Amino acid sequence: MPELPEVETIKRQLDRVLVGQKIKLVEKLHKKSFQGESLKVMGKKIVAVKRKAKMIWIDLEGDLNLLVHLKMTGQLIYQGEVGKHTRVVFELSRGRLIFNDLRKFGWIKVVTNQQLQEHFTKLPPDVVDREFTVKYLEKILASTGRAIKLVLLDQQKTGGIGNIYANEVLFCSGIDPRRPANKIIGREVRFLHKYVRQVINQGIKAGGTTASDENFVNVFGKPGRFQNQLLVYENKTVCRRCGAKIIKIKLGGRGTYFCPKCQK
Repeated sequence: MPELPEVETIKRQLDRVLVGQKIKLVEKLHKKSFQGESLKVMGKKIVAVKRKAKMIWIDLEGDLNLLVHLKMTGQLIYQGEVGKHTRVVFELSRGRLIFNDLRKFGWIKVVTNQQLQEHFTKLPPDVVDREFTVKYLEKILASTGRAIKLVLLDQQKTGGIGNIYANEVLFCSGIDPRRPANKIIGREVRFLHKYVRQVINQGIKAGGTTASDENFVNVFGKPGRFQNQLLVYENKTVCRRCGAKIIKIKLGGRGTYFCPKCQK
């Protein structure tokens, strides 16, 4: 699933190429992938493209928005070719935007400004937001005895971290992903906060991660580059720090990689 760095990469690229264009036509190739009345957005000018957590919203003139969640395999491709996994096609005044989705879990919704605000007020701060402070993280951790990795993945607690970056953050922080969150206190919380910010921002700078499933590509169909910097995720050999064998387990149904010596 695209995580915050991937979605932020897409948002920034779409904002450069879409703003000022008008939506001429919406072609729905899979009914559930586009929710709402397409006629309402036809003829509307795109004002801005923004992001919250793992969602993108395309701000249209007037009171409407297109809210997009890529879920597991969604892709937004500018000037792309329609293929067998294409679910929605937007014909624009100067180009075309296609929505591909192999597994059909992703969606695009037509929402009003009020509906958008009501949805976002239920969400926690993104990990790159000013509101995501050490104190905020400390409070979240102290409230639960769940495994720390599961807490980082919980989008009701923190916004934007997915499986790849949770693995990397915990490795950099020296924290075992199985440890109860409420056992992480003091200096460890500050380290964790530091590496959450650092790893996510590195991922954004590298244009996201295209892991072995190769699902993520940017708006121009190109892969990310952060996979070349990964220290532990999908590392099937040894720890780059101490040489111990990297262990892979399932935690919350997700592949979890860690070093048994460096992460305590």
